[in-house]
Order: sequence, then C-alpha cells, then structure tokens
Amino acid sequence: MPAVRKDDGRVACVASSQTLDRAVRVLQLVAGSRLGGIGLSDLVKKTGLTKPTTRRLLLALIDNRLVEQRDEDRRYYAGPETYALGLLASERFGIHRLAAESLTSLAAHSGDAALLSVRHGYETVCLAREEGTYPLRSHVLQPGNRHPIGVGAGGLALLSAMSDAEVDQALAFNAERFAVNYPTLSPEFLKRQVLETRTRGYAINPGLVVKGSYAIAVATQDPSSGMSVAVTIAGVESRFTDAHIQQLAVMLREEKDRLEKRMQRFGHPVTGFNQA
Repeated sequence: MPAVRKDDGRVACVASSQTLDRAVRVLQLVAGSRLGGIGLSDLVKKTGLTKPTTRRLLLALIDNRLVEQRDEDRRYYAGPETYALGLLASERFGIHRLAAESLTSLAAHSGDAALLSVRHGYETVCLAREEGTYPLRSHVLQPGNRHPIGVGAGGLALLSAMSDAEVDQALAFNAERFAVNYPTLSPEFLKRQVLETRTRGYAINPGLVVKGSYAIAVATQDPSSGMSVAVTIAGVESRFTDAHIQQLAVMLREEKDRLEKRMQRFGHPVTGFNQA
C-alpha cells in the first residue's frame, strides 16, 4: 500500500478551494451578463482559464441549476437556483429595500438613472438601477456589473471613503486590471481624484470609462455592519452642465442623509457582501 504523505490533505484542500474560486468567478460573470447571456469564448477570455476547464465548471454549475444554457443561442444564463438563493439572501441583506425610495426619488427629480453600488473587497458591485424620464440615457452600468474600486463615479466615491492606507492597498491589488482594462485610470491619477472627491464632497466621472457617459456619486456606510454604499446619478454628457451637477450634488446629499436615517432605524446589519 503506498504511503500517504502528511501534506496530501493540504494539497487536496488547496486544489478544491481553487476550483471553487474559479466556479464562483464563472458564475459571477454569467449572472452579470443578465438577459443577454454570455458565450463560452467570452468566459474563457475574461477568466483566463482554458476552454476545457471553463466548460467543466459550467457543466457543474448547470448540474446544480445555478447556470443554464439555451439551445437557441448556446449562450449561458443565470439559472433558477440563483434566483431562489437571491430571494433568500434579500430577506437578510435589505439594502435594496432601504435604498429603493432614494433611487426612485433621484431618478424622478433628476430625470437621469439612479444606481446603487456596494463595496465587495476591492471591487464595486452594482445592485440596482432606476431609470429617469430623460430620453437619452447612459446604459454603461447595470445591476450585476463589477469593476475594480475606483472605476466610475460610484467606485471613486467608495474609494475616497477609505483611509489612505486602504486606498494604496486597493490600487496595488487591482494594478494589473487597471493596466489592462482601464489604462487611463493610473494609480497616480486616481489618488488625485480621491483628494478632489474628498474636498468636493462627491465624486464625478466625466466620461473617463466610456466617452460621453457622465456620473456623479456619494458614498455612505451602514452603521451596524460597516457596509460601504454608493448612490450614483448617471446620464449623457450633454446633461452634465456645471449648474446641473450642482443640483445633482444637492439631491444626492439629501438622499444620502435620508438613507443613513433609514439604515439607523432599521437597527440590523444590512450587509450583502463581506468587506476586505
């Protein structure tokens, strides 16, 4: 009988953890594609995994009803089990419910889209979007989208709310992603943006990620859980005159105050994601 090395269990545990991490990343990308779905080649490109590995992970997720593949286009979509898990999670996290009134108010009064994002480690995740009435819209950010923290107005607002040491850690952690996917957002540039955001009291994205797509955002924190939340108003460039930006800043500050009061009255942690 062959000898069993003492570190065999540790190696197996690391391998299992790595497989789980990869499967979770694939699921996040599939869920983030929303109604459009995502193809196998795009998943391979975005995960950096081989095609056989990606396919194997997808089959496991399909077996557990977390992902489904439609016959008509062969693209992958979030499965019914993700919906069931989301419903169960929403009962605990509550931030969607607490922020819904603010998003509705901001969209109605500004005419532009209002968005809710949260910090997840060194990423930001868009959780909700409320459309305004203005016919021209920016569709860049949608629920489920993830970006390195610092990208977009909401991401910049959340980054600016962190300590200087945390800002340095976050930018170092995401350095490769910035260099590859957001070359105009260098660490030095973002640090200057953080200082300006703190001085101004709100973050602005003047088409830095997608040309013509502007946004303004503020960040706050749940007093019970410490979860960081950003509320954003986004629209097309022509809307964001200096006067309009000032009006939007006032709206955001007022809704930020209202949201903070609702979180305080809620009295329970409303976190949906772990902090770094």
